[in-house]
Amino acid sequence: MTTNDSWHLLKFGGTSVSTRQNWNNIASIIKRKRAKGKSVFVVHSAVSAVSNRLEALIELAQQGEYHVAYKELVDIHQNLLADMELPSDLLAERYSYLKRLIDGIHLLGEVSDRVRALVMSQGELWSTTIGQTYLSRVFEENVSWLDAREYLYARESRNMDYLCASCHFERDENLLRDVSDTSIVITQGFIANTSDEETVLLGRGGSDTSAAYFAAKIEAERLEIWTDVPGIFTANPNQVASARLLKQLNYEEAQEMASAGAKVLHPRAIRPAQISQIPVYIRSTIDPDIDGTVISSIENSWGMVKAITAKEHITLISMESQGMWQQAGFLADIFAIFKQHNVSVDLVSTSETNITVSLDSLTQVVSEKQLKGLVQELSQMCRVNVMHNCSAVSIVGKNVRAILHKIAPAFSIFETYKVYLLSQAASDLNLTFVIDDEHSSKVISALHELLITNNPNSEILGPTAKELKQTESVSQAKKWWQDKKDTIEVCLAERDSAYIYHLDSVRQNIQNLQSISAIDRVFFAVKSNNNRDVLQTAYDAGVGFETVSSGEVNHILNLFPSIDKSRIFFTPNFADKREYDEILQKGIRLTLDSTYPLKHWPEIFEGKEIFLRVDPNIGKGHHENVRTAGATSKFGIPIYELEDLQPIIEKHNVTVVGLHAHAGSGILTNEHWAEHARLLAETASMFPGVKYLNLGGGFGIKERAQQTELTMSQIDHSLQEVKAEFPQYALWIEPGRYISANIGVLVSKVTQVKQKQNYYYVGLNTGMNSLMRPALYGSFHNIVNLTRLYAEKEHLATVVGPICESTDKLGVEIPFPETKEGDLILIENAGAYGRVMATQYNMRQPAEEVCI
Repeated sequence: MTTNDSWHLLKFGGTSVSTRQNWNNIASIIKRKRAKGKSVFVVHSAVSAVSNRLEALIELAQQGEYHVAYKELVDIHQNLLADMELPSDLLAERYSYLKRLIDGIHLLGEVSDRVRALVMSQGELWSTTIGQTYLSRVFEENVSWLDAREYLYARESRNMDYLCASCHFERDENLLRDVSDTSIVITQGFIANTSDEETVLLGRGGSDTSAAYFAAKIEAERLEIWTDVPGIFTANPNQVASARLLKQLNYEEAQEMASAGAKVLHPRAIRPAQISQIPVYIRSTIDPDIDGTVISSIENSWGMVKAITAKEHITLISMESQGMWQQAGFLADIFAIFKQHNVSVDLVSTSETNITVSLDSLTQVVSEKQLKGLVQELSQMCRVNVMHNCSAVSIVGKNVRAILHKIAPAFSIFETYKVYLLSQAASDLNLTFVIDDEHSSKVISALHELLITNNPNSEILGPTAKELKQTESVSQAKKWWQDKKDTIEVCLAERDSAYIYHLDSVRQNIQNLQSISAIDRVFFAVKSNNNRDVLQTAYDAGVGFETVSSGEVNHILNLFPSIDKSRIFFTPNFADKREYDEILQKGIRLTLDSTYPLKHWPEIFEGKEIFLRVDPNIGKGHHENVRTAGATSKFGIPIYELEDLQPIIEKHNVTVVGLHAHAGSGILTNEHWAEHARLLAETASMFPGVKYLNLGGGFGIKERAQQTELTMSQIDHSLQEVKAEFPQYALWIEPGRYISANIGVLVSKVTQVKQKQNYYYVGLNTGMNSLMRPALYGSFHNIVNLTRLYAEKEHLATVVGPICESTDKLGVEIPFPETKEGDLILIENAGAYGRVMATQYNMRQPAEEVCI
């Protein structure tokens, strides 16, 4: 006899039960559960598309044209029976029962909700009969089939809703007794009963809710929702390629996401699990080895946007009347009408003279007749406007009010899209914009890039859908430093720490960028790495140099005295007047990222050619400190200020030959530079002398195994489209980190190892004095014990340096082997903004540089 503590409840969707291969996967999942001593309670849906076909069959039966549709339904199940090698007459009686029901509908010419529910229930009854028969063959033990209607009873009301009922879900002693002698149970989702033994439905998508009800009734250890996707994503991955798997959510966030349109989980399924404190696991039947999303009471990442969701094809009703101004009870009267017509609302926005609501499209179907009657009665009190084909796009995250200042740039997206309703949930879990359906996809993509793609370092964010499909061999591609392990060890024989640069990787990275045929000139950002040998390699590869100080300019001129000055580009920020003058005198082109120099020192620009750095308004990158656009960034000229410069430019014969934009660092969206190109090309019409558009840098690199690298061919394709539209402009880029980050590693010897409660500290001979990025940006660098590269990883190590600061951490909770004093620890992707940002803080010398 089993106890309820050992029950795992598994729910499978229609796609999951539609093929022999998927049923084989289901059997494997159950076998693994049984091997661990768990009892399995299976709830599943009708075969994929069958519910839609049954719904259509009802309408056809009323018209008398249902015979072909009925046969197609039977054929779907007969084909599945044949594929699964089950008896062809298994469902014969159930087919006959459905035929009698639809014949009756045809004879009457109409159908009640009670009969509609009976017809719709057949899909689940058929599919679970197939499932139980198949599993009984696979398993030697008994597989019990239960009729869900004997255990799920609807909460009854005066106006019983046969098509969208809710059920009681308290612990059920009768159910526990009935399943006590079996370890595998299978039953239906979607259907339940009334006290009068009448079949009711739980609403479309209600199988999730059935599973949650049953899980609560048997007090299951866990509830697993198995579907055709590997979990809940930050957006629909079919709409947003960069949408990432959410590893963890709490019940409130999951409820909000489901209610706001995330289709993986039905919103009604959360409450029973939350009340019973049963964790919910979202898994993929197709890829059962992927961990998926866990929903529980865990609190994580407050003040972080978790998802961008959308409910599409919703209906808005706007009600306007001067009579509602300070009229007590007006709202109550309005909503009483909605209640009389059995129509529930979702979002509500009110003002002195207007009330606008959206109809709840997830838990109800409002017929045209129902809507017409509602509008007619409402029109007696106010002017009514019904708007169809709208989308409610929601920014979801716990404590969203606390981050309004961070998401403020997102509001600029709506400059060109009309917003009909704006709602901020009282639960502080979402901010919702109702717009036209046709703009939904664009708005979702833009919001996701701004609010989630730009914040990739949260531990609750997993890989994208594309990354999940990558093979292990791709993610484990060999690194250059693995081939050079012996050389690195020799370099560290007489050193405690060193930056090691691989010059062949410099050449390869430049070649990758030069393969973008739409780009006319590549400039290497000297600030990322000013090592002589690295710069010589870049010079020999034919690229130019982007500089940000007169010191960097002079460094390049000293290294390459005969360099063509057009290969040097100067992009200062808040520099001294003398610095601008000095660079101009040397005949080097520069960009102005403020109106101040032209307004206050116009004489030094007399007759000169300049670039203007335009603020694209939206910063991008993995951390707020690497984002270089928007009002909170000190960089760039707002587009609306450019007109102020035109009189000065004309008066002093200054020629604006180029525009420049840069949004931030670590960007992995292939289309980003085309967006900048189009923005600059459209802005360039203000200045007839413009020939060049500098699209900035920010080319991201792959830092984690799950990440996808930039695709140069895709970048090229998107830029070629812009270039075809604006062929008069040459396109420039100025990457730094893409060229120099992965060419360098920082290697240091272990000084001490310390176990402090649950924390395993590995101390190095160098720290934030050599590599500032983790302390400054919270940046991630993969760290390995080079000495014990292939040893078993027994610890989660925090790698620290010798600097007297709590922020002197190079990596936190990294899988690490048992480590000894003197081991060599290697930090990846340290070639950019590493040695150039080093200090002698604590009077400790930073690591020296070695090129190989």
